Amino acid sequence: MLSEIEVRRLYIDDVEWERTSDSWKDLKPYRDFNSFSISDESVGNYYLRLKERFNIPKAVLEQWLYGLYYDRNCVNNYGWIDFDNIDIVLEDLSLEKLQEVRVIDDYRGYVEEGANYIAYEQLPCLEKDKDYWKSHGTWRTPPVILDVKSFPHDVIPGYSDIGSGMQLIEGHSRLGYLYAIANCNLGLAETHKAYIVKCKNAQGH
Repeated sequence: MLSEIEVRRLYIDDVEWERTSDSWKDLKPYRDFNSFSISDESVGNYYLRLKERFNIPKAVLEQWLYGLYYDRNCVNNYGWIDFDNIDIVLEDLSLEKLQEVRVIDDYRGYVEEGANYIAYEQLPCLEKDKDYWKSHGTWRTPPVILDVKSFPHDVIPGYSDIGSGMQLIEGHSRLGYLYAIANCNLGLAETHKAYIVKCKNAQGH
């Protein structure tokens, strides 16, 4: 049976862990990352445990931190964030705005693959998601986007793959499906909801 540290080292190096913020360390789910276990903390319990301190919606925890907490890209790109000093706001974005969202190189393939599908029937997602696309012209679960410009430039570490403007954190296949539906002129809603992660102390934003 591997210890907690040994499991973490399967995913990231010690230096990658040590340079994360204290708040990131406190976001760790109570679960065995080496295998799924009935003793794992549920997403619901995870949300309830964190909500007194952190302003993170359950849907954001579920698609991002609960499953990807030890993902190397996730740790290096977002583990520096002070999660005690952020707001996560549900906003409506146009297709044009979403087409400007930056996608890191390692995940661009997911977006490009999703954008190549033709017609709803080809989308490789759950039936309830497919039905939602058909009836609402948008995704059922809003993706997570980092508002890079809201963070002071000097707090963003050089080792992270962070651009400028808006950067997609989670929801790469969904963004691709949005592009696919737009390409096929199948009918999209005018705006699409997304969870925007912003720095609380941003000036003028």
